[in-house]
Amino acid sequence: GTTQSTWGHIQAMKSLLLLVLVASASALEVISHVGGNSDLPVYENDNSDHCTTITAGRKATKDGSTITTHTNDCHQCDSRIFRVPAQDYKEGDIRPVYMSENMEYPRYVGSSRGPGYLPQEGQKEDVPIGSIPQVNHTYAYFDGSYGVMNEYQVAIGESTCSAKIWAKPLGHGGRALFDVIELSRIALERARTAREAIQLMGSLAEKYGYYSQWEPAAFVREEAGETLTVIDPNEAWIFNILADPTGTSAIWAAKRVPDDEVAVTANFFTIDEVDLSKPEYYMASPNVFSVAQEKGWWDPAKERFSFVKAYSPLEEDARDKDYWIVRMWRVFDIIAPSLKLSPDAPSVLEMPFSVKPDTPVTAQDIMRINRDVYEGTEYDLTKGPSAGPFGSPLRMDGYTWGLKGEWARAISLMRTAYSTVLQARNWLPDPVGGIFWLGQDAPHSTVYVPFYAGSDDISPSYRTGSLHKFTRESAWWAFDFVSNWAEYKWSYMMKEIRAKQAELEAQQLKDMVDIEARAAEMYKRHPEKAIKLLTDFSVNNGEKIVKTWWELADYLIAKYNDGYVNFPKVGGTTGYPAWWLKSVGYDMDPRYKVTVSTELVLGASLGNSTVNSTSVVLPSLAADTSSNTVHVSTFVISGLLIAVVGLVVGFFAGRSRRSVAVASNGSNPYEQLNQA
Repeated sequence: GTTQSTWGHIQAMKSLLLLVLVASASALEVISHVGGNSDLPVYENDNSDHCTTITAGRKATKDGSTITTHTNDCHQCDSRIFRVPAQDYKEGDIRPVYMSENMEYPRYVGSSRGPGYLPQEGQKEDVPIGSIPQVNHTYAYFDGSYGVMNEYQVAIGESTCSAKIWAKPLGHGGRALFDVIELSRIALERARTAREAIQLMGSLAEKYGYYSQWEPAAFVREEAGETLTVIDPNEAWIFNILADPTGTSAIWAAKRVPDDEVAVTANFFTIDEVDLSKPEYYMASPNVFSVAQEKGWWDPAKERFSFVKAYSPLEEDARDKDYWIVRMWRVFDIIAPSLKLSPDAPSVLEMPFSVKPDTPVTAQDIMRINRDVYEGTEYDLTKGPSAGPFGSPLRMDGYTWGLKGEWARAISLMRTAYSTVLQARNWLPDPVGGIFWLGQDAPHSTVYVPFYAGSDDISPSYRTGSLHKFTRESAWWAFDFVSNWAEYKWSYMMKEIRAKQAELEAQQLKDMVDIEARAAEMYKRHPEKAIKLLTDFSVNNGEKIVKTWWELADYLIAKYNDGYVNFPKVGGTTGYPAWWLKSVGYDMDPRYKVTVSTELVLGASLGNSTVNSTSVVLPSLAADTSSNTVHVSTFVISGLLIAVVGLVVGFFAGRSRRSVAVASNGSNPYEQLNQA
């Protein structure tokens, strides 16, 4: 008894000391992050808005359409989609330009983009940071976080990229007027081809200045550049842009995707060579070569010019290559496995700009890629302890308590606001040929719903709702709820979700054959009737899908309530997989688990490389949302409270009649858990 008590007291003091050290070290780490500057975030990385886009030329697709995509991987973004109407203007009118730093709800309030954005109760109209001359007529287009598709089938995808130069906007210490979001909207308002859109965006950025991410300072470089993918019924282009050194202009280049190939952008510039002697394939700003020379980023006497090498921070490419290169590899490996590309390429320069697919792709193939979480590969996010007992591929972003590491970054993420698959088809009239496939929330658990380029409206549920309040009137909340509920028992529920996805998307395709044939014929004689037909189908189909998804949500809630499988018999139990039970020490004495898991947390916090898992939740940071200033005192107090708990647990463990120093079989319980 005396030996056991002494051992318990030693463990108690050890726990107290370690927990105080952890609390103090963590607090100091937070202080070092804050550094007295309220602009710096408490997170170690800011990959929260990084998107993926895939672009296919018309000969690379099965039906001859051009395709581009956008996974709008933005955890705080306003997910509503609106139809901005075509509008006429008088000579001398101006086009206001707004700063798009706030992508949260409401992302814009005002009258210049149609009735969808008019002020609601308590809202104030946004104030522009500048303006440019307006044109006499602007085209109708779908608008989300970025411009999406206009009535002439010009469509845009987006992926934020790192770059070596950044600038600030007008009114915020800088002189640049445009960011990529406003450029995308103006392009859709004024351009009837992809080439026109790129030339317009490039010339406006050159004349009025371009800015991208400009605060907080810790992350400006990794979000200083942008890629827009731009398609029309005949061509597909990749457009890379960044600020110029003066902060009053821009540097940009554009490369056409070969008609029989597919390109991918995953948060890094991909344009290598820029050969302006081939204008059918390349476009660029006049300063694209000169700035690189002046900065010492290119020596024409020693090497050919490379846009990505000149303007991307390649050392960052090497450091975080698993974040973007693996996504590029995954897309290429799915569509062209015969190439046997490697995910271990040391740099984006070692990856092709685009590849020819082994078999022409369809829009549905691209949707499946949008939904990918590396299943069946060495990066499979549904496998291993981090996937939990039921194989969830979803991983939380955020503060990591000083631990260095990363999860594999999949194409499909839980934090996606919405994703798109955009088709342009040259054998149909523009109102019929353009299809805006919209998937609200995470791609893996959404249904892609078609809206035609000629549609005058969008389903009410797709232009309703915000992250601030749950409502069954919102399409986004329908898909988000099902996605969140599925994480509870992923391997069970995703089978049912995928079956329902396949059923609904197949039925849509079947219905669209008849609608398109009727609309195309009707458009020849009665364009207005064709537009109404397309609008009615788009709106009604969208609402039907959302209604069905809420019904699926209700079904899944009941079937998997409390972790059971309640159909066909209530209370059917599944338990946990054997491998997972072993990995968490299920076969140990419950008292061992408390001590072991606590030491594992402490070991992880102190950099113990042998630690495999943790099971104690450390206190969250309390933050003043108005200033982002961390309340370190709150954190320290919380840490000390944990220390007291550790002291009590250790003390009573020592008073136990049974020694916990050695397991019942004579082995150390810590070694058991580490081996498991």
